Amino acid sequence: MNELTAAQDTDELALRDVIRKLGSILGETLAELYGQGALEAVEGLRRSAVALRKGELPGGRAAFARGIEARPTGDLARMAESFAHLFQLINTAEEAHRARILRARDREGGPVDGSVAAAVVELGASGAGPAEVQELLDRMLVMPVLTAHPTEARRRTVLDHLSQVARALDRLDDPRAGARERAREEVRLREVVTALAATHAGRTERPSPLDEVQAGLLHFERTLLDAVPAVYRELERALEERWPGAGLRVPPFLRFGTWIGGDRDGNPFVTAAVTRAALERQRAVALSRYLADVQRLSRALSPARIGDPSALEKLESSIAADRDALRVPGLSAGLRSDERWREKLRWMSARLAAARVRGEGGYPDAAAYVADLALLQRTLTSQGLGRLAEGELEEARRRAEVFGFHLASLDVRQHSGVHERAVDEILAQAGLPGYAELHEEARLAVLTEGLQRPSLSGAERARLGPEAREAVETLRVVGWARRDLGPEACERYVVSFTAATSDLLEVLFLARAAGLAADEIRPVPLLEQLQDLAAGPEIAQRALSIAPLRAAFRGELEVMVGYSDSCKQVGYVPSQVALHKAQLALAQVAEAEGVMLTIFHGRGGAVGRGGGPANRAIRAQPRPALRGRFRVTEQGETIATRYGREEIARRDLEQMVNAVLVASAGPMAPAADDATRSLEGSLDEAAGAALGAYRALTADPGRLARYALAATPLAEIPELRLASRPSSRSGQLALESLRAIPWVFSWNQSRHGLPGWYGLGSGLEALVKELGEAGAREAYRGWPLLRGLVDNARLALTQADIDVAACYAELASPEDRGLFQFVREEHARTVRLLLAVTGDSTLLGPWPTLARAAERRNPYIDVLSHIQIALLRRLREAKAGGEEAAALHEAISLTMNGIAAGLQTVG
Repeated sequence: MNELTAAQDTDELALRDVIRKLGSILGETLAELYGQGALEAVEGLRRSAVALRKGELPGGRAAFARGIEARPTGDLARMAESFAHLFQLINTAEEAHRARILRARDREGGPVDGSVAAAVVELGASGAGPAEVQELLDRMLVMPVLTAHPTEARRRTVLDHLSQVARALDRLDDPRAGARERAREEVRLREVVTALAATHAGRTERPSPLDEVQAGLLHFERTLLDAVPAVYRELERALEERWPGAGLRVPPFLRFGTWIGGDRDGNPFVTAAVTRAALERQRAVALSRYLADVQRLSRALSPARIGDPSALEKLESSIAADRDALRVPGLSAGLRSDERWREKLRWMSARLAAARVRGEGGYPDAAAYVADLALLQRTLTSQGLGRLAEGELEEARRRAEVFGFHLASLDVRQHSGVHERAVDEILAQAGLPGYAELHEEARLAVLTEGLQRPSLSGAERARLGPEAREAVETLRVVGWARRDLGPEACERYVVSFTAATSDLLEVLFLARAAGLAADEIRPVPLLEQLQDLAAGPEIAQRALSIAPLRAAFRGELEVMVGYSDSCKQVGYVPSQVALHKAQLALAQVAEAEGVMLTIFHGRGGAVGRGGGPANRAIRAQPRPALRGRFRVTEQGETIATRYGREEIARRDLEQMVNAVLVASAGPMAPAADDATRSLEGSLDEAAGAALGAYRALTADPGRLARYALAATPLAEIPELRLASRPSSRSGQLALESLRAIPWVFSWNQSRHGLPGWYGLGSGLEALVKELGEAGAREAYRGWPLLRGLVDNARLALTQADIDVAACYAELASPEDRGLFQFVREEHARTVRLLLAVTGDSTLLGPWPTLARAAERRNPYIDVLSHIQIALLRRLREAKAGGEEAAALHEAISLTMNGIAAGLQTVG
C-alpha cells in the first residue's frame, strides 16, 4: 500500500510539473501579447484565489469579489480568456498524464482493471464456460451514439491547438527523444501555446449541422477507426488465452451510431438534404480509410507465391473477375508475376476507388470488400503465411466489418407531434380528414389500413405543406441510404415524446408514404416524461401485438429512456428510480413476448442528465434489462474527452465492454426475493421524500424561472452559439419549453448543480429513518442501484459549491432570493446524509485523484465565477445596449467557456 501511495504521489508531482510548465509558457505569452502589467494582474488574481481557498485571504470571498468588481469589462474579458486557456491546458496535461499511466500499467503485464482481458478473467472465475460466453457474445451489442447536442463549448480551432499541445507533450515524455529533438519540441510547444493564447475562444456564429457532422467525423478519422479494431484484437487474445482451442468467435458487437445530421427534433436546420449529405460524408471517410488500408497492405504483402499454385485457384479466379469488371489496362504493370497477393490488392484498391465515385466495377457494398480481405487471409494461411493474415490484414478486415461503408448507423429523430400533423395532412389530402381528433383505437385502425395504400406520387408530395413534405422526404433519404450504403446505415427512427402506440405506427405510415416497405425502419420510442416512462411497458406491449410494428421490430424491442427531461420534471432521485422501474417492466414485457430488449440510454455529460463514469453506470443497470445490449448517447465535451486520444478512446471502450460482459454473464436471478422487495420499497419511500423536496423548490414555477434567469447565465446561453440547434423548442426562454441541456448547463455554471443532487439528502434521510444508518450503509455497499445513485451525486456535489452559488443568488431580486435557502438547507442535508451512508469522511474519499484535481481547479474556477457574476450584474443593472451589451455578452461567453473547461462538463 505504501508503494502504491508513493507511486501515486510521484505521478501527481510529474503532472504538477507539466501543468506548471504550461502555466509558465502561457504567462510569458500573455506578457508578450498584452504587456507585463496584464500578466501581473492575472498572477495577482491567481494568488488571491489560492489564498481564498486556503482561508488566508484578508476579507475572504467578499473582498475577493470586490476586487474583481472594480475592474473594467475589457480587463475582465482578458482575464476570463486567460483562465479559460489555462484550464484547457490543464485538461490537456491531465489527458496526456492519463495516457502515460495507461501505458505504464500495460508495461507491468497482466490484465488492467476494467479492461476486456480483466472481464474475461472475471468470467472464467465465475464459472462461465465457452458455450455460455459464446452465447453472450452472439447476443451482445455495445453502441455509443455520437450526438451534436449543444454541450461542446470549445471552438474547433481551439481543439486543434490543444491536440498539437498534446502531441508535443507526448514527444517530450518519450524517453527515446534526444536533446535536440526535445529542444525542438519545447519550441513547438511554445508556438502552439502562443497560437492558443492569441485565439479568441468565442464563436462568432453558430455551427451549421454539416459543421457538426465534420467535427464528429474527425473522431472517427483520428482515433476510432484504429481504437475499435484494437479492442477486438485484445478481446480475441484474452479469450484464446483463457479457453485455448475453443474457437470462440467474436462477432461485430461493438459498433458506433450517430445522431449528427439525423436529429431534427427542435432543430429546423437539419433537413432531408442535410441527412443525405451527412451519410455521404460518412461513406467518404470510411472508403478513404479502406483505400489507405489496402495501399498500406500492398506494400507489406510482398511474398511471392509459395508451394502448389492450385491452392491459390480462388485467388486467381478473384483477380480474373476483378480484371473483367474493371477493364483497366496496365493495372498490374511493374509487378512481379508471382506476387499474387500484391496484385489482388492492386485490384482491390481500384475497386475501392471506383466505389468512392460509384463507378463501374466498384465494390457494391462492404460485404464484398470484407469477402476479399477474408480471401487474402485464407490464401495466406494456406501457404504457411498465417502470421501475415493475423496482423494489419486482420485489423483491416475487422475495421470494414464493424464500420461498413456507412461508418456509423445514423438514427433519425423527430418529435411525435410533427408526425401526427404530417399524417393528418396526408390523410386529409386523400379525403380522410380529422385524424388528429381521433382517439387512440381509431388512430391505430386508420394507420393500419393506411399501410396498404400506395406511396405518394411526386405530385402528391409537392402538394404537402413544408413540415409534412420534409417528414416524407427524410424517410425517402432513409430508403436511399439503406439501398446504397446497406441496411445498417439507417436502422432506427427515434420518436421523441412517445406517449401512445400510435406514435410508433405513424412512422411506419409515413415510411410507406415515402416508398419504403413497412418493416424497413424500426421506430424507437423515446420515453422522457415521468408519465411516459410509467406508460412505456403498456405502449411496448400493445406495439408488439400489432403485426406491422412487430415485423418492423425484427425480434428486438428497443426503447430509449431519457434522463434529462425526467430529472428536470421531478428531480434527480425520483427520475432515477422511475427509470429503473421502467427498465424492469420493459424487460418483463420482452421476456413474455419472446423478443430481445435493448435499452437505449439518453445520457449526457452531467450527472443531472444521466452522466458519470460509464463502467459504473452500466453495472448499476437492472440485469434483466441489460443482458449484453447497451446503446448510449455520447455528447459534446464527453465525445472529445473520451475519443480525442487513441489510448483513452481504447481504454474507455474497453471499460464499456468490460462492464457489459461482466454485468450480463450468468443466469438471470429468479423473481426478487423478500430482501430485494424490501429495499425497493424503502427506495420508493426515499424517492417520495426527494420528490417532496423538489416540489417545494418548484412549487412556484414563475418564481423559479425568475430566479434561474437572474441567478444563473441561463438567458445568456444562446450567445454561446454552442450548436446548430436552438436552446428552446418554442424559441422562448420559458421553463416548460427550455431544453434540459441549457437547464443543466446554467445550474452547473452558477455552481448550484441542482439537477445532479437536489433532493438526495431528503431521500437519504427517509432511507436512514426506514433502515437505520447501518442498514442504509449496508444497502449502499451491496446494491449497485443505490451505490450508483449516491456516487454520481458525489461527483455533482464536488462540481457544485454552495458558497459560490450564494454569490450568484445575490443577483436575484430579494423576493426570489429566498429560494436559495431551500438550496442551502438541502445541500447541507445531502452532504451530511451522504457521508453517513457511505461511511467516508469526504465526498471524494474513494477517489483521491479526483480530489486532487478538484483542489487544483477550484481556485481558478472561483476567478471565472466571480468575473461572470460581475459581468452579469453589469449587463442586467445597466440594461446595456449596442456595443456595451455586445462586449458584456462576449465576455460572459468567455467565462462560460472557462467554467465549462474547469468543471469539465457543460450539460
